[in-house]
Amino acid sequence: MTGVLEQVEQFCLEHGLLHRGDRIVAACSGGPDSLALLVILWQLRRKYDLQIVAAHFEHGIRGAASKADADFVQAFCQQRGIPVQLAAADVPQEAAAQGLSLETAARELRYRFLEQVRQTAGFDAIAVAHHADDQAETVLMRILRGTGTQGLAAMRPRSGKRGTIIRPLLGVTKAAIRAFCAAQGLQPCEDATNEQAECTRNRLRMATLPALKQAYNPELARALCQLAEVAAAETEYIETQVEALWQDTARVRQQPLALNQQGFSQLPLALQRGLVRRFWQAAAGSRQDLGFGQAEKLRLLLRVGQTSSQLELPHGFVARLAYGWLTCAQRPETAAAPAPADLQIPGCTQWGSYLCTAEWCAEIAPAPTPWELYLQPDDLAEPLVIRQRESGDAIQLPGGRKKLKKLLIDDKIPQQERDQLPILAAGHEVLWVAGHRRSARCAVAFDRPLKRRVLYLRLERREEIYHDER
Repeated sequence: MTGVLEQVEQFCLEHGLLHRGDRIVAACSGGPDSLALLVILWQLRRKYDLQIVAAHFEHGIRGAASKADADFVQAFCQQRGIPVQLAAADVPQEAAAQGLSLETAARELRYRFLEQVRQTAGFDAIAVAHHADDQAETVLMRILRGTGTQGLAAMRPRSGKRGTIIRPLLGVTKAAIRAFCAAQGLQPCEDATNEQAECTRNRLRMATLPALKQAYNPELARALCQLAEVAAAETEYIETQVEALWQDTARVRQQPLALNQQGFSQLPLALQRGLVRRFWQAAAGSRQDLGFGQAEKLRLLLRVGQTSSQLELPHGFVARLAYGWLTCAQRPETAAAPAPADLQIPGCTQWGSYLCTAEWCAEIAPAPTPWELYLQPDDLAEPLVIRQRESGDAIQLPGGRKKLKKLLIDDKIPQQERDQLPILAAGHEVLWVAGHRRSARCAVAFDRPLKRRVLYLRLERREEIYHDER
């Protein structure tokens, strides 16, 4: 019988998760799953010339128990010579400040920390310990709540905005992982909250799945995982088609985001729905759920709506159709701008629903998107800040210096949207109106070698980064 290490290795090779020379951040909570993952990757390191660093995020939700988990992971890694990085945060405080659930806040902060470790170290991927039973639970929970093909695809072997999240254990059961831990003499931490029946996912794992297995199909978990695999392949094909349509029909180089109505009604229904989902994701962020009924109303507005038609959507968003273009933006009263944020270099900086990633680079792409920027900050006298516009702001354009207020008016940015634009500034000098304009001071020659290091910035809605990471 094939051992767990061999199963994981084979799964990684089949899904392109492991390559010779890879540098991997192994997320480790100290529990059985993540501890097994760390040990397996550490055992494979010589065979594949891997570089491994463990990363533990203490969320502070369980008080002394959380601190004990962090101490355990640190001691475990030190005993085996495994490099480790730790971080801590007050997740309950963050959840309250952002209006998020504890689970959502913990997940976002954890993935932000893992991504920062990856970028700072210059590593290739972040390995997380979701396994086959997690996958089965996710699929069943989505079926019970209502979902489409994309939801049935559940967790992918490789995911994340840039494909940097890998799940080497997705083909292995929880029972096999526990057996591996026992065989290796590992004594992982146990999270008591995993046994609390008041949690929906725990009830599903502890009661619903076992009852369904007993009554209908002992191999239910395997069947659900197979369903996810089939749905993932079909979803990937549809998403590829939708992305091609998006590039042809979406207007993303200026605010507000807009989608062209022309030709939409002739598309197959699956592509219409996919394009509407892509539009909502880009406009509102993936964490803002749009139910099937609202999505259908939005689709019909785009398919048969007339100029000046509009639709009220969740979370204070309004979709409007004007002259063949569909736009979607928050009402001004629901969209208060966050406080200024000092840019972390290198690292990740949060500003409201946006996340700005800053990295030093030796090479530059010849055609950055409107949401990317290259600059040489050594030329700047003041620190870089992400904020909303301020009185006195100005930007250097190729034709001369211009007040930001006049620029936004001339570019026909609606007044109610101007305070929501992410601005990168040094003092009152605007360097970047993200998604819209760059200062001439940020001009970097693409056709000759760099003489100094260049800072690369990428701005994304944080929901787009974390939405598919359970």
